[in-house]
Amino acid sequence: MFLLISITLILPVYSAETAIKVTPKKEYSTCKPYPKEGDYIEFVTIEENSKIPKGSIVEGLLTERIENDFEGKVGSFYIEQFKINGKKLNGIIYQKGNPHALFLDNVLSSMWVRGGEAFLKPNKQIFTLYLEE
Repeated sequence: MFLLISITLILPVYSAETAIKVTPKKEYSTCKPYPKEGDYIEFVTIEENSKIPKGSIVEGLLTERIENDFEGKVGSFYIEQFKINGKKLNGIIYQKGNPHALFLDNVLSSMWVRGGEAFLKPNKQIFTLYLEE
């Protein structure tokens, strides 16, 4: 007697994607003047590929902006819902500021330490987004 066992593997199907490298078009900061939640942040492609020419504008929606504050609270940007020439790009950009460390031998309490702002700087920061094919 033979026992026939059938094993079915269900694997996720991924669409092919093209990597698109971008840098901010201009400098953005969580300091004033700063973009507000709901604003679009512009990026520029830095490489040419078969689908998108170098220098193309990419827009991303700023969905969360946290301003830096006292008690070491750092600023941050959360950007998603990217598009280029009417096409959707996949990816998320999360940029966070650095904490400011003070070594003042308890002269100031930690509540007076201000957290660092988050920056998006052209040509210094490069991010990768993905274009579905």
